Amino acid sequence: MKLALMLVAAAVLTACASTSDTSPVITRQDGTKETTGLGSTKAKAQQAAITAANKQCGNKSVIVLSDSSTYNGVLDEKTGRMIEQGVGVVSAVFGKATPNLSRNDDYEYTIKFQCR
Repeated sequence: MKLALMLVAAAVLTACASTSDTSPVITRQDGTKETTGLGSTKAKAQQAAITAANKQCGNKSVIVLSDSSTYNGVLDEKTGRMIEQGVGVVSAVFGKATPNLSRNDDYEYTIKFQCR
């Protein structure tokens, strides 16, 4: 019975680990495609969008026609960075874990692309 439960748990965990949460891709009337990646940093949001585009294009190359980035954090971008750096210094001095003020949707990176 224990072995069966462990096998079921392993199968569920494997299924969860293999599912990717890529951004949806929209196909426009002119044949171009668009997707928006989200992330706690601009680089992570950009990577999410590019990953979704690559998945959509398969073996073809992604040709980015336009891109834009938006910051949606609670604080403005510069203030948020300064607070996180200050908290990081104080945490390092007192040996505490650094709290993370960023969220997984702080940045949006939108690309319009074609597959060729």
